[in-house]
Formats: sequence, structure tokens, C-alpha cells
Amino acid sequence: MFRKNVYLAVLSSALISGAVIAEAEVTGKITYENSSFINDGSTIGTSATVSSGDSFKQELSARIYIDGELGDNAGSTYHAELQGFRDNDAVTDYKDNESYTQRDALREAYIDTSYDDWLIRAGKQQVVWGTADGMKLLDTINPTDYSEMAQNQMEDSRIPVWMLNAEKMLEDGGNFQVVVSQPRENIFAGFNRHISTAARTNYGSATDQVTANGTDQGHPFILKGVDSITGKTSGFLNGVPDLGAIAAGFEGVFTGTYLIAAGAAGNTVGSFSSLNASQTSNFDSMAVGSNGSAFTAMSGSYSGNGIIRAFATPYDFNLLNSAIDNNNPTSMFEYMDRTSFGSFAAYSGAGSRFAYDMPDDADANLGLRYKNTTEDGMNYSLNFSYAYDPNPVIDLHWANSSGTKLTVNKTTGSSAVGAANSALITLTEGSNCYGATTSSCTTSGPATLVFTERLKRAKNLGGSFDTTIETESFGPVVIRGEALYQKDVYSPVFDRGQLAIGDLVGALKMEKGDRFKYVIGADITALTNMMVSFQFIQDRNLDYVDSNLDFDGSACTSSEGANCGKYTADFATMHMSNNFNKAEKNKEFVSVYLSKPFGESAQHRWNNITILEENGGRWNRLDVEYTIDDNTIATAEYNKYWGDKNTQFGQLEKSSNIQVGLKYTF
Repeated sequence: MFRKNVYLAVLSSALISGAVIAEAEVTGKITYENSSFINDGSTIGTSATVSSGDSFKQELSARIYIDGELGDNAGSTYHAELQGFRDNDAVTDYKDNESYTQRDALREAYIDTSYDDWLIRAGKQQVVWGTADGMKLLDTINPTDYSEMAQNQMEDSRIPVWMLNAEKMLEDGGNFQVVVSQPRENIFAGFNRHISTAARTNYGSATDQVTANGTDQGHPFILKGVDSITGKTSGFLNGVPDLGAIAAGFEGVFTGTYLIAAGAAGNTVGSFSSLNASQTSNFDSMAVGSNGSAFTAMSGSYSGNGIIRAFATPYDFNLLNSAIDNNNPTSMFEYMDRTSFGSFAAYSGAGSRFAYDMPDDADANLGLRYKNTTEDGMNYSLNFSYAYDPNPVIDLHWANSSGTKLTVNKTTGSSAVGAANSALITLTEGSNCYGATTSSCTTSGPATLVFTERLKRAKNLGGSFDTTIETESFGPVVIRGEALYQKDVYSPVFDRGQLAIGDLVGALKMEKGDRFKYVIGADITALTNMMVSFQFIQDRNLDYVDSNLDFDGSACTSSEGANCGKYTADFATMHMSNNFNKAEKNKEFVSVYLSKPFGESAQHRWNNITILEENGGRWNRLDVEYTIDDNTIATAEYNKYWGDKNTQFGQLEKSSNIQVGLKYTF
């Protein structure tokens, strides 16, 4: 396989051997952009409020372009793009340059040469296969930095990677392209390689506790799906240590043996929460742990829900914010209403940890494209890639302190938990069990829930076409389309029944499946020189999951409320606040793009794109470029998000913004 250092060696040897570089042409661009919110409120992933006019971006970047010829290689050239970056208003880790983001100091560095009848570009670069407005479909080579959503131009948000890119003209007039490239992942605000891999726990001695919940917070464009993983108050990564501390608190009251007994008596989180003050006093005789006297004093005065809230409120994570309601859950214990008291023994002292298992430099992606033109003038392409899908996959498993994977056991029946629609969760490895000591098992220590981010390979087969049709009403109309079939891409599948009984690993999975995506567009010219482009976009999940079955395979009934069933969740919007939003089987978008020059010499330009998302999400971007002189352009941009709060665009309403800037080229 091609390694990154091979790419570097090819490039550097070509550039420095024998001092053969001819005089270089150096050009550049300095850009300043300032963005401010236009709404009052709180963006996703932060409890802080923002006000209209608050600035969240003061970005100054300088790009240097170096181009020249290789003296001893006739027709061979080189190109490099360097970038200096500073954003004073960004989150700390985003203020300066960072490799493999849109802030990369070395944006591009490649040579163009030829070998036999092949044209070869070797080095760090971008390869563009798609032409759709506002989205990427066939562009499967380079990952994308979505930390500012789709507000940046594609050439800026696209992440260049090291690759060998070879093209050959064929006898039939077609073009064949082969790309071998370095695999990297898409970047999302709040979810990237800034996430700490240190173990997190809220239980034990003060020196053992890691209470600084949340990493990489405070971005203006965090999505709900990201917040569900790493969010401070809604992310499972930070919620597990809080859950482990509460389970340890229950153990301190009952001891592990009595926790099991409480579960066997039919007590779950939901049933206990419904007890009134006098009924909770029935637990007094079982309160034998180190905190038993405190619980005894509480249980005669507070309802079960009040006691659970007393355990939950000291922690940042949203464990319980109201009375438990399994029909409209908005906090963790509402989703875990059928969790047996006995299962808290397994989670006593539990912690969490984030891990990475990403492709290394010995891995590579392969992309192939053939393009040609038919006799009647239709351009078309056939595209294939066998590559790591750039959207990260998150796998969960329990592990002990040595990193050994634990087995999740679920025992049903009255002998275990009493409640017919619940189960007792235990975590084991061989003869060892983890969590609290019980009458049947001596603990081998607390367990850790490991969140592993990785990329998985997928096969992509697609194509594109465009052709021009002459019409009387609209003049020439360009009809174009792209389609992509993806095999073995991953989507989140959420099992509400598994979460209800407390099985976090069983509840939160990403499963392999196939998708088919396509876009159909039409471009016309109106009002003399205004380009108008329409698009219809559909993303079809060919392995969509929507099952009305409980964790044990039985049919869901009204007694479980909403906490039952298994379905494909919407990666962008799934969240504790919206029942972990179910995805659409066939998600549709419609877009309209307008672009028109203005001014006496048509030296200025405005562009506007509006995307309408199924279920009511909306995004509109209006940007204007005003040419001051040959070297200076003033820019302004208005981004408005609105609509249903549980859609990709609607959730970002509080992130709507206005941006002004200045570009100077030399």
C-alpha cells in the first residue's frame, strides 16, 4: 500500500533534486472575515446564551501560492499552497492552524508531470468529481470540514490529502482516471480528534475523579447528533461517569446484594419513581449500606421520584429533570425507566473513555473514473471507489481496567428482576464480574464504557451526466444529474427497549447497510445574465430499520410507552430532547440557486442558495462580492436557518449569522 511518506518522498525529490527548480511565481490572498449571531438564545451544546450581534468568528488567513517549472523535466510543474490562520473568537483548539482541517497550514503541495501517455499529479491535493449545488455526492476522494456546516465554499471546506492522481486519454475520446489517496475523516464541530482519550469517572477518591465533563464545546454549529455523543449535559460519553456515581450511591445505601434483592422484588427506575413517601419507607429495612441512615431519613419524607432526583441533581448530565414519563422522555432516567435496581450493581463506579482506531498511513483509498461525451453532446461519467467512508463510526463496548472487553448478560424472569418486561444486567469476563459485590459474585473493579471512533470501508458506484436542451421559453437548459450507490456504509440504529432496561451497548449501535443517493438538476439563464439552478435530491436508505419489537423480541405494548422498538436514527438530529429522532427512509431536499453579476462592467456578483429539507428544515445563504479594485474585494454573507427544530437545518436556528469580510490578492 502507498504510505504518506512515499507521497512526500516523490514530491520532495522532484522539487529539490539538483536544484532544478526554475524561478517560482508567488501569488497570494489575505482574507478577513467577521461573523456575528443574528438571534438571541443558546446554540446546541452550551448552556450559555448568546445575543444578536455577538461575534463568534474573527478570522484572518493568508494563503501563499507558489508555482513553477521543474527545470530538468520538460513540461513538469509544481504547485504549493501555504496558509497562515488565526481566529480570535474560535474555541481554543480552533484558533490556529491544524492539519487535515480547513485550517491546514499546508493546503496543497504537488507536482504535475507525465509518464508515457499518463498525466500524473502527485502530492497533497483535491479531486472534484461532483457538480451538485450545496452538497457532495460523487466527491468521495477528499473528506470535508463541516465545522462551519456548508457555509464555506467547497474548495475551502474540502480537506486536501496526499494522493497519486493519474489520467489517461483513450482512443475513443474518453478519459480514464485512477486515484490512490490517503484516508481521512470528515470533521464536525464538537466531534473530532480533540476529544480526550483519558478515562472519565465521577467516583472514587478526589484524585481519581475526572469531573471536567465535555470537550471541544462552545462551537456555533454543533449538531444534536454530535451533542448526543460528546455533549456536556446530553452526551453519553459524559453521562456514563455520572450514572456510575449514582449507581455507586445506590450501592452505598443497599450494598450490591440488596440492590439485586430490590430488583427481584420488581423494582425498576420507573416503578420506584412512582412510589409516594410512605411507600418508599418500605425500603428502610434494606438500607444497610454506609449511606443507609441518610436514605432512611429521606425515604419517609420524599416520593420515589424525589429520591431519584436527589441522587441525580449533583451531576452535570441530564439524568432527571422532571417526573419520569416514558411517553415523552427528555432525560436519561426517563429513557431507562425499566432498568432493574439490580442492574445498578453492574454500573457501580462505571466510567467512560473515548478511543480512536483510525486508518494509518499504510492504508489507502482507490478511486476510478471514466468520462466521455456521446455523439449528441451528452457528457457522462462512471465512478467507482473502494474507500474508507469519511463519516466516523462509533462502536461501544464495556471493558475492565486492563482494556479487556466484557460480556453484557441479560437475565429475564421473576427470579432476576420481578418485572416481566425488564432484565438484570451483569458485566462479566470469564468468572469475573464488574461493578458492585453481590452474594454470587465478588467484583473485579468498576467497568468502563469505551467509545471507539473508526472509519469503515465501503464500495461506491455512481455516475453523472449533463446535456443541453434548446427551448423556446427558456433558451438553452442544462439538464444534469448524479447518482451514487453505496454498499456497506454505517447508520445509527437505536434500540429503545435495550436502553429502557439499561443496556447501553445494545441500545446505541451503528449498523452496516446500503444507500442510494441521487440529484436531478436544471440550469437556465434568466433576466439577461442571471443563472438559475433547481435541484431535487433524495437519499434512500436501502436497509432502513423500523421494528416494533422489544429488547427480547416480543411485540411492544402500551405499557412500555415510547421506550420500545428499534429504528434507524437520524445521525444529524438524534438527541435526548427529541426521542432520539427517527430518520426518514427516503430523505428529500429541494434547492434553488441564483447567481447574477451586477455593476457597470458586471464586476460584482451576488449568489443565493435556498435548500428546503423534508420535515420543514430550511437554510438560505445570500452572499455578495463587491470589487473595490483589481486586488480588493469586499464580501458580505447572510445565513438564515429555520424550521422544525428536529431537522438538519432547523436545529441551527440560533446559529443564524451575518458575515462581512475583505479579500486582498497579490
